[in-house]
Amino acid sequence: MREWQRLLSNGNEFFDNEKWVQAECCYKEAASYLDDLWSVDTMNIELLMAWIGTYHNLAVLYETKGNPQVSLEYLLIPHHRMLALSQNGQQCDDMQLIALKALQLTFMPVLLFSRKYSICKECQKGLKEFKAQLDENQGTVH
Repeated sequence: MREWQRLLSNGNEFFDNEKWVQAECCYKEAASYLDDLWSVDTMNIELLMAWIGTYHNLAVLYETKGNPQVSLEYLLIPHHRMLALSQNGQQCDDMQLIALKALQLTFMPVLLFSRKYSICKECQKGLKEFKAQLDENQGTVH
């Protein structure tokens, strides 16, 4: 088992046992570790998906602890990063496609969160615009 997998496994076990501080530490360490690994191997989809999943774990942790604002922040970190990569003209086509596909994974939790908790009007507008753009791109990206 790789180090990041061990950290996530430990974090999940701590989460299941409601040891929030320990779970948070494991998830944050795993996120940092994955970020470092992915930065040198950006075409590695497994690392990217694990990185996104780790931030989603942190979001669930904070939502469970009753802190939806911090939960949303952890949902937005991978979403904004993938959005920036997908729109960066200096990235190769493959990287932009990977980021665009990853946006389909990062967007839905943010959208579901916005339906569960109130968010500002500007954020609501941004989500609607992004969803329309994502729906439009569904037909052109395979």
